[in-house]
Amino acid sequence: MPTVRGFLPDATEDSLDCIDNRLHKPGVAGSSPAAASEVSDCVIDHCPNEEYHARQEVSCSQLKELAQSPVAFYLRYIRGVAPPKSSEALSFGTLLHLWAEVGEDSFWRRVTVAPENVLTATGQFGKAAKEWQASLPAEAIPLAPADQEKLWHQTRQILANDAARAAMENSVDREFNITWRWFGHACRCRVDGATAEFFYDFKTTRDGDPKATFWSSVKQFKYDLQAAMYAAAAVAAGWPPHRMVFIITSTTWPYHCHVARLPEAVIARGRRRCLALLAELRTRKEWDSWTPAEYGEIHELYCPRFMLEEGSND
Repeated sequence: MPTVRGFLPDATEDSLDCIDNRLHKPGVAGSSPAAASEVSDCVIDHCPNEEYHARQEVSCSQLKELAQSPVAFYLRYIRGVAPPKSSEALSFGTLLHLWAEVGEDSFWRRVTVAPENVLTATGQFGKAAKEWQASLPAEAIPLAPADQEKLWHQTRQILANDAARAAMENSVDREFNITWRWFGHACRCRVDGATAEFFYDFKTTRDGDPKATFWSSVKQFKYDLQAAMYAAAAVAAGWPPHRMVFIITSTTWPYHCHVARLPEAVIARGRRRCLALLAELRTRKEWDSWTPAEYGEIHELYCPRFMLEEGSND
């Protein structure tokens, strides 16, 4: 797909025609008055994940790290000395994204289940698995038996959810990148998928009942920031204003899948927080200052009430 440069709020039909059929005029940038003043210079492309993460524009993941710790942001994104982000959840999420990107039939044709002699006692890849993986065709997707079974049941429930399946079947594009300027801040995001009406994003959770408990993950992982930032990117790229859709899939039995949007009030708060963090980041870079605001002060340590009560050490 050709790169789209300068997809501004006053885009004409001719400028929209440069987008290929997978992005056939999902909306008209600038469909709301706010769009004309807050977004500009939009670029859409499909560069590889590694190239995307090497870009200089600010991502939502970076804002989340800044919110958690300016020191952590500095070490990871300025100095480049932070440990890599890795976890079982991230690895499994990568498999799920690959399934959604390449399609149901293609994914399972490429899956190769590991034999027992390359597995550890817990059923995961052992040292012998490296040699086995090296012997596989380049397009193969090696899986431990337990992961294969879990992913199979998980994807069955996603496909059983009419809303999730409709979003995937009606996708106009998947795994694409947007860079744009948001109130003058150079930003970027990588979108799991989009219909003509909205962006959607896959989220995995260990919660058995995501519909009732996923709010805690929103709070912990700051998904309100993502919903707000991606909404701005969508308007910049020509989609109608909307609340981002999360396809939430549980990695624990019975592998429930729910499709949800965040409340408007939560997204509004996320938007304010995003813009405040972008302003803070600009200031910190200008002054090369990365310590938390409370450094240099003596604080009285917070303690829960039970510790303040008589006899609390008994």
